[in-house]
Amino acid sequence: MTAYFRRNTSASGTGKIVALTLLVTLLALPFLLGSNPQPAQADAPVPVLLLLAPHANGLEQTGRLRTLINASGGQATHLVPGRGIIAHLPVSTVTQFEAQPDIQAVYTQAIEPASLDALPAESRVLAESWNSLVAPEASAAAVSAGLVETAEGLGEQPHAFIAPDLFEDGDLIRASSAAVTPDYYQTSEFMAGSIAVGLVLVESNGAQDRSTENWLPAKKQQVVNEIMAGLNWWAQLEPRAHLSFVYDDHYTTPLPTSVEPITRPYPDQKYWIAEAMNTLGYSASSYFTQVRDYNNALRSMYQTDWAFTIFVVDSSKDADNRFSDGYFAYSYLGGPFMVLTSGNDGYGTEHLDAVSAHEMGHIFHALDQYAGARQSCERVSGYLGIQNQNSEYGLCASNVDSIMRGQIPPYHANVIDPYAAGQIGWRDDDGDNVLDPLDTQLPVTIDTLTQNGSLATVSGQAKVIPFPSPYRSSVTINKVVGVQYRLDGGAWQPAWPADGQFNATSEGYYLTVTLTVPGYHTLEVAAIDSMGNRSDLPAQRNLTTLDPVDGGLNTDLYLPSQGLTINSLSPLQGVAYHMEGKTISRVEFRIDGGGWQPALAEDGRFDSAYEAIIIPLDPSGLEPRSYLIEARAIDSSGIVEVNSARATIEIKRLTPLFLPLVAR
Repeated sequence: MTAYFRRNTSASGTGKIVALTLLVTLLALPFLLGSNPQPAQADAPVPVLLLLAPHANGLEQTGRLRTLINASGGQATHLVPGRGIIAHLPVSTVTQFEAQPDIQAVYTQAIEPASLDALPAESRVLAESWNSLVAPEASAAAVSAGLVETAEGLGEQPHAFIAPDLFEDGDLIRASSAAVTPDYYQTSEFMAGSIAVGLVLVESNGAQDRSTENWLPAKKQQVVNEIMAGLNWWAQLEPRAHLSFVYDDHYTTPLPTSVEPITRPYPDQKYWIAEAMNTLGYSASSYFTQVRDYNNALRSMYQTDWAFTIFVVDSSKDADNRFSDGYFAYSYLGGPFMVLTSGNDGYGTEHLDAVSAHEMGHIFHALDQYAGARQSCERVSGYLGIQNQNSEYGLCASNVDSIMRGQIPPYHANVIDPYAAGQIGWRDDDGDNVLDPLDTQLPVTIDTLTQNGSLATVSGQAKVIPFPSPYRSSVTINKVVGVQYRLDGGAWQPAWPADGQFNATSEGYYLTVTLTVPGYHTLEVAAIDSMGNRSDLPAQRNLTTLDPVDGGLNTDLYLPSQGLTINSLSPLQGVAYHMEGKTISRVEFRIDGGGWQPALAEDGRFDSAYEAIIIPLDPSGLEPRSYLIEARAIDSSGIVEVNSARATIEIKRLTPLFLPLVAR
């Protein structure tokens, strides 16, 4: 088994070799590879931590590596700009990343404590989160039944709200009907693609309330570990969603507030959230607008599809780890944020992963399903407009465990019911292995076509049409990433982007094609999007090029799809045509340079500029071998085609089939 090495420069400047044993990694990573990891294949993807070298522009550095990861066939799951990336990479590409100058160290297994201590402070938080993922201290078997029974907070009251700046049902009619990309309010329409996560810890400074809570480094690290694990849970649950998370770090240095949040009721979030956002430079009059401005800035800066914010309040010294009115974890359906307390009610910080995973379901429109939330079976939510038929409140169609029913066991069992999955967009109605919101249409047009002799120049447009939402504004995160063309059903070739790059929902393209064979030709153009969809109906245009000797007079022969045998000869077929409109008066053929013989018109008469033809084959004069067949057309002016059609056929001997006789 191959071991990977990377020189890791410590803070003191001394070099250190980090050995990475792949076999141990594969045995130790059920959380990343699934609950039943399979034996490693030759180029199977493996989880990898890429710690980044210091760089003047960490955002640019991270973006460049993310592009490289995608190009290698990998998937970046957790990205902290300028710090590092947790990804899945094909085994064969790991050494290539070790050689990248942007990368300080590459790990495929948990980092030893001594090596961890030698890392720069800015890298250590991500490195410890990596360790927490690859070697979790608690497993599903270690979940205490007593703890779960006493932690009933998620079952006591509704904790998924509609943001006050949206309509009562949370719909987004405000989006333009012409828009196909998510607008300002659409920051988490369906759970797929790339997501910017503002991870914000707040710290009371005693300016107004007495400060009773102070974030300790170990607690901050534990919170980050748990939240990253909760988000990772979703990424591993549905690979077709292609989830990746880019973190905006406001956990290393928590944002200040004059109040002590944990001692206040939940509505007083308007004070401490506003203060935190003001510190970041977002000063709108509504704190919801402040957070939306922040989310949209993250989405733009990190070039992600979606964005939301997680606020975490320190409750280390609070008796019940709740706000004064009993809340401890809540979200707004469709965003823009969720709120967690570090102590996490009776669940404890060690189970913040399960609670944050549940709350993220709300961010992407999944409804609560426990009885205390009082959510009816018929309530509809999400981009696909799915009912809540797994709710415990009422006589619903389904009654199965699910992450949206709360508690810890569904998280460790990796279960989500079809209704909650549908609400976050995880449905594949046509069974094509593409989730419905990603299953877009790609119409292509051919707008201009100019031909100069045998050279044709074509330009047009390709667009992404969103998968339609029955209740919400239809949007897409897919982009046109390529346009291809082919001639006469041949191999697809790349067209060129009109603006230099295919990277938007609507793209112009152009191409040139040289017609080397005289006659009629069919040009097809198709688009490809970022999720691998291809145009169902390629744009088509017929092209013609005249023979330099015969002009528009032309004959084509079609070879049989099935082999010919001497005992069963079927006629050959073809077509004769005149591209300048003259009538085809007859067609002749010959075999191996022999005498010319008349071919037959399929419709019985040669009387038009386009004639389907039949060439009869007489088995009495043929034997099993190869033959050269030629065919030529003659027009109504008596012009005989010089460059005749030529095709070689193989006539095989029929092999007798002997069946055994069975005596009875």
